[in-house]
Amino acid sequence: MLPVIGPLRPWADPSITAIGRRRMHVPLARPGVLRLDGEWSFARFPHPDLVPADAIDGPAPTRTVRVPGTWTLQGTEDRPQYTNVRMPFPEVPPDLPAIAPTAVHRRRLELPAGAAGGRVMLRVEGAESVHAVYLDGTFVGYGTDSRLPSEYELTDLLAAAPDGEHELAIVVIRYSAHSYVEDQDQWWLAGLHRPVVVEVRPSTHIADVVCDTDLDPGDGTGRILVTCDVDAPGGASPGPGWSTRVTVRGPDGVTVGAPGAAAVPHDAHAVNAFDGHRTRHRVVVPSARAWSAETPDLYEVEVELLDPDGSVVDRVATRCGLRRVEVRDRQLLVNGRPVWIFGVNRHDHHPDRGRTVEVEDLRADLVAMRAHNITAVRTSHYPNDHRFLDLCDELGMYVVDEANIEGHAFNTSICRDERYRATFLERGARMVERDRNHPSIILWSLGNETGYGPNHDALAGWIRRVDPSRPLHYEGAVHHGDHHEPADPGDATSRPPLDVGAANARPFDPADANPNWIDGGLHASDVVCPMYPPLAAIAKYGADGLGRRPLILCEYSHAMGNSNGSLADHWDVITSTPGLQGGFIWEWKDHALRDPATGRLLLGGDMGNEPNDGNFVADGLVGADLDPHPALHEVAWVYRPVTTEVRRDGLTLTNRRSFTGIDDLVGAWELVVDGAVAAAGDLDLPALTPRASATVPLPAPVRRALEDAAAAGAPEREVVLTVTLRQAAATWAAPAGHPVAWDQGILAARTAPLPPPAGCAHADPDLLAATLVSGPEPAVLRAPTDNDGFRLMPELRDSIGVGGRALSAWERAGVLTTPATELVAWDRDVRPDAGGEVHRHRLVLPDALDDAGRVGVRLAVPRRFDRLRWYGRGPGENYPDRRRGSMLGVWEGGVDTLPYLVPQEHGLRTDTRWLALTDPGTGETIWLRALAPTALHVAVVEHPAEVLCSVANRADLPPSELLWIHVDVAHRGLGTASCGPDVAPEHRIAAGVHELTFWLGMTGPSGADPAGREHR
Repeated sequence: MLPVIGPLRPWADPSITAIGRRRMHVPLARPGVLRLDGEWSFARFPHPDLVPADAIDGPAPTRTVRVPGTWTLQGTEDRPQYTNVRMPFPEVPPDLPAIAPTAVHRRRLELPAGAAGGRVMLRVEGAESVHAVYLDGTFVGYGTDSRLPSEYELTDLLAAAPDGEHELAIVVIRYSAHSYVEDQDQWWLAGLHRPVVVEVRPSTHIADVVCDTDLDPGDGTGRILVTCDVDAPGGASPGPGWSTRVTVRGPDGVTVGAPGAAAVPHDAHAVNAFDGHRTRHRVVVPSARAWSAETPDLYEVEVELLDPDGSVVDRVATRCGLRRVEVRDRQLLVNGRPVWIFGVNRHDHHPDRGRTVEVEDLRADLVAMRAHNITAVRTSHYPNDHRFLDLCDELGMYVVDEANIEGHAFNTSICRDERYRATFLERGARMVERDRNHPSIILWSLGNETGYGPNHDALAGWIRRVDPSRPLHYEGAVHHGDHHEPADPGDATSRPPLDVGAANARPFDPADANPNWIDGGLHASDVVCPMYPPLAAIAKYGADGLGRRPLILCEYSHAMGNSNGSLADHWDVITSTPGLQGGFIWEWKDHALRDPATGRLLLGGDMGNEPNDGNFVADGLVGADLDPHPALHEVAWVYRPVTTEVRRDGLTLTNRRSFTGIDDLVGAWELVVDGAVAAAGDLDLPALTPRASATVPLPAPVRRALEDAAAAGAPEREVVLTVTLRQAAATWAAPAGHPVAWDQGILAARTAPLPPPAGCAHADPDLLAATLVSGPEPAVLRAPTDNDGFRLMPELRDSIGVGGRALSAWERAGVLTTPATELVAWDRDVRPDAGGEVHRHRLVLPDALDDAGRVGVRLAVPRRFDRLRWYGRGPGENYPDRRRGSMLGVWEGGVDTLPYLVPQEHGLRTDTRWLALTDPGTGETIWLRALAPTALHVAVVEHPAEVLCSVANRADLPPSELLWIHVDVAHRGLGTASCGPDVAPEHRIAAGVHELTFWLGMTGPSGADPAGREHR
């Protein structure tokens, strides 16, 4: 049994949040910090009750694990387990499962230099789930909350042997009563996943420095209130004569004003006057440099502690930003101005180290985000490592800092369970106490998906009293609404209870806003922050002027597999509707874990663990290795800081930034006429102040091209103008020349097909006949996306009714198992033309195939034709409801490799006029040209849909000797139904007649080079 705490079993009592843990404080920069990284000895036991005392102070085991790290990823008996909503065990709060793996981590500890006479603190920055600390066999302390640090003082225990080695033991218990409020959508891991640190401080030292800042948007005056806590041994008074001195330096390193000194209060008996051994310093900064995500200017606050002799005995530093955040007039304002929330949700994740991420990983995430115009992060669903917030301050990102509270499996009960009252309050309060100096944090979040109850209100009240400078965010408050007591008839201020029962009992009508958005949960959330609502609902909330709070989507557009359909439609509504300010896409990164033996990326269930929620863990805009998924290109376009409306009468540029102009950008234009680049040049950008617009004339070559098109008459010419804005100079996120914003307009259209590209001139019908492997044949099957339905988790869609319904309908119609020739009526006509063939196909979808995945034909060619060139949308894959950021032009590249961990539909290029597939070795080229309609949807992929449907992990796809070409006249949109709205009606395929006509031909080496050049 664990010494001292074994009989108490605090891990089974949610009301015990800590024993012997020091109070939370902001991270302070000071010398004398030692990270205990490396190999620790390790012993694993099946339950905390079964840990023998000698595991703490007996002979150390020879088995080791790395710290920081998680033992579940280091070859131990315990493996990672992924669940989304349900707990990984069947018990109910606060009971532990029969197997609650417990690990004793041990290492020798040598005191760092300068420890003599000082005070030694041990900081456990992250331990999952709860932990206990022992030094030389003596109990030191116990802590909970796996995402915030716990600090313990070792000074007295070290005094007996100040010059010798000591034995440090940290016991980590994988499951505890607190696991029920750490039920986030992520892997269940275990261990010391963040650093363990020893820090030496002076005997009397600065324990905390809180910087409460403000900025007057009117006159630009900044104010900093610096509160310094001084700690003497045993919490005693430091005595008279001690003082603190504060120096503030601006972003340029120049001292702001004169350093200010203040005496440390020492008389604890000063009734109604003493509030601690803390000093306060007020600093006024005229003409302050305001902090925002666009201008992340930071001020350094240095605090010195002076003893009665005037000697400096301690010196620490922290950074702060001068800015004001408020909710007013249905807007979230930063420094008096509304800001767009171009956001994503982010978990800590690394494919090899799990929850253990280093500063380099954190920076890499932020670089990739900003390179794709993402400027806001919600730390779903727990406080991140403080170094992440340091980077957000420095680089410029808006942050919603979220408390480590999610009781999803017991959503509506645990928030009212008084046994968890202290847990809620401690987790949220300690987050604020650690993170309050970070200007990047613009909202405090009370957690995620834990209903709404008095535990939340208690936490909200505490935060509002301690830090009124930031609004509150909590989705549960506006989802579940208030649980009102009956109104007091004698109280004129009482209002009748809001009847939200019907709204919560069933999904609300897509045309209506949830009534809770209007006045539900006002105490706990200053913003309306729903998850995945229908687009019509948020439009109505904004347009009808409902409620008093801005609407910012805490989660929307679920990036699971091939997804994020209608993302641009969301932003059409957001940017044109008062009261709407953006939101956070779910989510940033796939959580796949890499098998160290094979390199295979693993999903829930791949390790044999039950229960699991399969590939729901793979729902990121980037892969686990930070490789971008195709949808990220659409995100970058939707979140672009400058928009350009391309019209025949000019170019209207709009600056969507709130604080800066666009002089850091350079512009360029490119004109494509009938599929060939006709002209290109630089674009002189107008001087645009924040949120301003200006119209400039079309470049002269574009005007001439329009005149020529008008003079040519029928058949009309297709005139396409693309405007691109690039980074003028390198930034922390991107090199010079990086595309920041792009837009396009079709200034003149044509109804007739484009003339054949020059490369088609010498088509050889015999060569084509000898090369085609199969087809063209009808195709109505697309390998189901995760939004079509959960192929790997049928119980979710069939039993619970979660996710898209299309796959279920396709299964009932036999689409996945029956050849298309048996499902649709198909007529075709093939005739020779210009050395190739004109293919006319007529397909009739029966009513059973209403809302099919695709309608078209497919053909197979040898794998060697793997160099693609096309005139259509690109450069990456795009779909009918995810193509607005994909420009029409001449593109080239290789065959797409499957970008998603679960095989599914991929690789489509919409609005394709012509396609060329070339064998780089021989120069032979297969040509396909759209005739009727004049643009078709085309995909070239390595595996047929039938194979993609049969495999659960892309690592198991067999090698392919063929390429499969899909030519679709109609293709279903993507939507976001894995979590959120399904495909919009206008992007679905109706039953009935569908016709397409295209020219197919092949040229030898002499005709291998298609006309035109790559679109840029």
